[in-house]
Amino acid sequence: MEGYILAELIYPPKFLHLLKKLGDEFFSQGIYYYKLLEYTIVVHELRGKDKKILDIGSGKSFLPFFYLDRGWETWVVDNGDFYPDFERFYLQLVEDKFSKGLSKFEVLNDDFLKADLPLNYFDFITGISTLEHFPGTKDMRTAQKISSLLKKGGKCIITLPFSQCGTKERIVVKDGFSFFQRDYELKCVFNRIVKPSGLHLRYFYVLGERNPRWGSKFFLCKPLSRFKNVWSLFPFIFWKVYYKGKSEHLPLFRYPGIIVVVLEKKDESFCNSSCL
Repeated sequence: MEGYILAELIYPPKFLHLLKKLGDEFFSQGIYYYKLLEYTIVVHELRGKDKKILDIGSGKSFLPFFYLDRGWETWVVDNGDFYPDFERFYLQLVEDKFSKGLSKFEVLNDDFLKADLPLNYFDFITGISTLEHFPGTKDMRTAQKISSLLKKGGKCIITLPFSQCGTKERIVVKDGFSFFQRDYELKCVFNRIVKPSGLHLRYFYVLGERNPRWGSKFFLCKPLSRFKNVWSLFPFIFWKVYYKGKSEHLPLFRYPGIIVVVLEKKDESFCNSSCL
């Protein structure tokens, strides 16, 4: 369980009411340590009313429920490799917990590149720790398709694992599953994500812990789980005091972290296959 912490410990108070609404599963499951950073960033970046959002590679994330709780039209697409029952999982929770949710919720069990999705339609598209699992040029083609699905002025947020020592590709075996993963150096992000998308790069930044192994073990201390209400705020207090509350969160560090890429569609055009 190293690298995982309880949901009560990482989610800020504004998430807790939704977690309670969804039920015990989201409190009891292990949450990867870096999700503290990813989820907070996404929610900070994506704002507004009556928006349309698509989440790629959702798995069993709670983020689609957060969008739906805001009243947004929410689409999720995943090929179901890791969570074969994810479609039933989402539809059941939406039906049980959101009275009018089904009319604003679409779930597709399909490969993103093959999925039939409306062009120039979405205000926001998110790919949270997803594109790094796409081998070959699939991440590049995904960035290209994202551009075609965003409406003018739409934004895309992509998070990727960061590598300071060159781009690394490997097969990871975990919990009986094997999957492809690519860690991106900054140049690779521009060549494989930004350029093929044809979208305007609003900004990007690198996040992480100065020593993520220490941080993961610290938050796993069992005594902390007895003080759920108090310690749910601790990661933010720690960031505010230790890192002086800097907007970029943390400086570059010795261990891999997260690259956050925020892209925006300035016009109706998008990159064609010549980009690849």
